[in-house]
Amino acid sequence: MLKSIVDRLEWGLEKSAALMCLVLLACLFVEVLTRYVFFTSIPEIQYIVPFCFLWMVMFGTAIAVRKGTHFEVDLIQKLLWGRAKTFHRYAMLMIVAIGGLIIAWSSINFVELGLLKKNPSTGIRMIYIYASLLIGGLLIALMALEQLFSDPEETAAGLEDLLEANRADLTVEDLK
Repeated sequence: MLKSIVDRLEWGLEKSAALMCLVLLACLFVEVLTRYVFFTSIPEIQYIVPFCFLWMVMFGTAIAVRKGTHFEVDLIQKLLWGRAKTFHRYAMLMIVAIGGLIIAWSSINFVELGLLKKNPSTGIRMIYIYASLLIGGLLIALMALEQLFSDPEETAAGLEDLLEANRADLTVEDLK
């Protein structure tokens, strides 16, 4: 049940991060164009850019934690086998979950500040940007805990499929 919920959550996070990436690129293009061609600036863009950037980074980090492609240097893992490898996996997932909770907990003061602070150019409250740290930290912890309680063979098989797909892409590119 948890896996299906997190699957849908991951799908939404991927689509949201992709949309924010497109909006970020469009805003940066418009900002450069207006600043250097028309010698003016649009104040709202100075709010939208960090908003999209921070939310995109936090969503992407949570997705990377779930896919096992972030927060770990796999040099040590490749040297381990058997119970040591299993222990290492669980230890890393616990550390990542605790790190996500630390990010969330330490961002509470920023969120409270965001209720008071406004963007000087637009007057919009900063909570919409600062809340990305709180929600992102909770998402990181959730994704790590979901991986902690999932079948390690299923996770390893999914990662192997991803690596094999990347190898296939490289092979096709090399042939051209």
